[in-house]
Amino acid sequence: MAKPHGSVRIGPISLFTLIIVLCLAVLAVLSVTTSLAELSTTERQAATTTETYQLEDVGQQFVANVDAALAQGDAAVDDVLARYGIQGSESSEAAATEELIIEDESLSGEAATESVEISLAEGEGAPVASFGQRSGDEVAVTFSVESGRTLNIVLRLNDNATYTIEQWKVTTEWTDDGTGENLWLG
Repeated sequence: MAKPHGSVRIGPISLFTLIIVLCLAVLAVLSVTTSLAELSTTERQAATTTETYQLEDVGQQFVANVDAALAQGDAAVDDVLARYGIQGSESSEAAATEELIIEDESLSGEAATESVEISLAEGEGAPVASFGQRSGDEVAVTFSVESGRTLNIVLRLNDNATYTIEQWKVTTEWTDDGTGENLWLG
């Protein structure tokens, strides 16, 4: 009898094993893709959180410096405000009636002055820029980092060497970088 040539027999167990291997390969590719997307998202969230805490720290240092200067007198307050790039009139009738409210990352009222870079300790993150103004008994200051994240603070200096925080707002400038990294386009 003649033997049949070239016949490959694939049994049901071999076919089932082939399908299982293909499914595992697809799941492995999806798992790697998802983990890379999660890594990217986690790194962005960590950078955002670090910048937020950095801005909060600089803002709290500013308020503490103003608080300490209020106890020492008007000259010390002016020195502290000048260190942060804040200029303006302390007592003008027009400025006294005008409120400094920060909306949409810009100072309403007088035009903002030049920014001053705040020096941080070595290795504490991106440099923080500061600018602001003083109008009557209100002080408005904006701290910002290069990524577009800003902290806007408005303080009202009271007559009894105290202050009131009128506004404390952290915002991020929206940037449309195109499609970016998308895991799924559907």
